[in-house]
Amino acid sequence: MRDLRVLTPDVVDDLVGSCAPCTFWQTVPRNGHGDVRAPEEVLGDWVETVTSDWGAPGRVAYVDGRPAGYVLVAPARHVPRLAAFPTAPGDPSTLMLLTAVVAQPYAGKGLRKVLLQSAAKDALKHHVRSLEVVGARPLAVSKHPCVLDVDVLEKAGYRVERDHPTYPRLRMDLRRVVTLRDEAVAAVGRALSRVPGLRPVPETHPNGSSHAQVTDRT
Repeated sequence: MRDLRVLTPDVVDDLVGSCAPCTFWQTVPRNGHGDVRAPEEVLGDWVETVTSDWGAPGRVAYVDGRPAGYVLVAPARHVPRLAAFPTAPGDPSTLMLLTAVVAQPYAGKGLRKVLLQSAAKDALKHHVRSLEVVGARPLAVSKHPCVLDVDVLEKAGYRVERDHPTYPRLRMDLRRVVTLRDEAVAAVGRALSRVPGLRPVPETHPNGSSHAQVTDRT
């Protein structure tokens, strides 16, 4: 059975992948003021804050009831880590795709694409014109696992908005994709059907040491 649920504070423990639980995007750089609380507590509070101000900041994918991956989306004003990137947007209301993480057993089987498509679908519900993301090029040193690769983003339909040798900012212009909402719904179903086990900088380097799943339930 497949399931793609909205991210709420009570499912923060279900975030999986190479750096979960991870608070990379929710915390300031290393030389800033750190948060001594447990990652799960920091994430839970962040999800609650973003949900109250804007809406659920992502989705969690499950395969046969088990957490398989997640995607995070939030306005820039709720993403402290952006301050460490040279291509951070100047507008705090800019909607940012933060990451799309898939657990190892499902890597390379299309689930990340499903999560990226669901992020675009959810962005449309907020009537925004675009969805932006800071990606990493091969030249990026000590890239954090939660920073998506540029080639992955470009294959998903993102285009470079502000270039940079290591951390460019990319954008998906939702105004140009008139039928994206319907296409995303159909694509999610098609992609999931192919996944085995599923049924129908300024001075500071952006890296940090903090460590923070289809029925469409909205």
